[in-house]
Amino acid sequence: MSNPRLRHRRLFERFKTNLVRLEPPHRLPGIDLARGFAVFGMFAAHLAVITPLEWGRGETWSGIVSGRSSILFATLAGVSLALVTAAATSRKDNDDAPTRLWSRRTELVLRATLIWVLGITLDGLEVPIFVILPAYAILFLIGIPLLRLPASTLFVLAMLLALIMPFVVMAIDYNVATSSDRQEIEDALGMLGWNYPFLLWTAFLAAGMGAGRVLSAGPHHAWSLLVVGAAFAFVGYGIIGPIGNRVIASDSFVNEDAWSDAWILSVMQDQPHSSGIGEALGSGGFALAVIGACMLIGATPLRWLLWPIRAAGSMPLTAYVSHILIWAVWISVESGRDPNIDPWTDFRELAPFWPMTIGVLIGCSSWAALVGKGPMEALLGALTSGRRLRRT
Repeated sequence: MSNPRLRHRRLFERFKTNLVRLEPPHRLPGIDLARGFAVFGMFAAHLAVITPLEWGRGETWSGIVSGRSSILFATLAGVSLALVTAAATSRKDNDDAPTRLWSRRTELVLRATLIWVLGITLDGLEVPIFVILPAYAILFLIGIPLLRLPASTLFVLAMLLALIMPFVVMAIDYNVATSSDRQEIEDALGMLGWNYPFLLWTAFLAAGMGAGRVLSAGPHHAWSLLVVGAAFAFVGYGIIGPIGNRVIASDSFVNEDAWSDAWILSVMQDQPHSSGIGEALGSGGFALAVIGACMLIGATPLRWLLWPIRAAGSMPLTAYVSHILIWAVWISVESGRDPNIDPWTDFRELAPFWPMTIGVLIGCSSWAALVGKGPMEALLGALTSGRRLRRT
């Protein structure tokens, strides 16, 4: 029999090692914290009854999770790409940097392919959401050619896309809606995750990559992300967005044709998932501000109080996939009890948000403390890099 004292000591050593793994220089606590907030923000948008956000009414502020959580998630994908690139090119043996970067690009192609397959699979479950993973995978592929761009170029690209692509996306949506082959086209676009249109969402990816470049130069630059992000959020939500919102709210807008004056003004809107310029600037700026704020929090002792959220943020794919699988099983059980239940509306009345969120928090925290890297992340890493599965 093994020595109980030795077994307990090994368990303690593993626990201590896994705690250290989520600390610098292994990881940036603020980025894990931001990922955790993004994941649980999507949980709330999916599972809770959310009131549409009105900035002047505090009782509606739960609506802040709608749209912004998924945009934060996409922006953080860009941050991850930038940090991975920095790690691949900053080692001492610089002569080998091009080889490492090429290897990293190959891994990213494989990772994107597997995430796309996983997303399409999850999209086939009886869960009433548009799964973000197919779009996430497309963004990963788009991000590969951008890996060597400097921060200034990435931010300029993000700005141009945020100003131009809302017109392109809405023109495509208008033509699809008026097409005789609407269903076939929507099915094809669905394979590309078009509910999170990559033509526009590349702006969030590029902004995140620029933010990652900035943070690679030193975490103290988080202040600049917070200030600049807040400024763009103000412009998007306070100046540009209301123009489009007023046009959309008018009774006559429903009869407007594409490229009419009213239609062009409507593209300024900032409503969640509207793909408007106001949303692109406002929610993109909001995402940068949240990342900056989380980086600042991550540099303080407060990060230990938020450790469970950081633990979930260190394994966002595991947390996201878990909540969809649990959700699918839960809906199946409830549908067996009541065949008339509507998964899109009635399920939220069962108040699933808190039990599912707390369950995922406990599960991810326990796994991070006792095992290490999240199971989905470890499996994905093993499949894309050829390395054997490891605990951390």
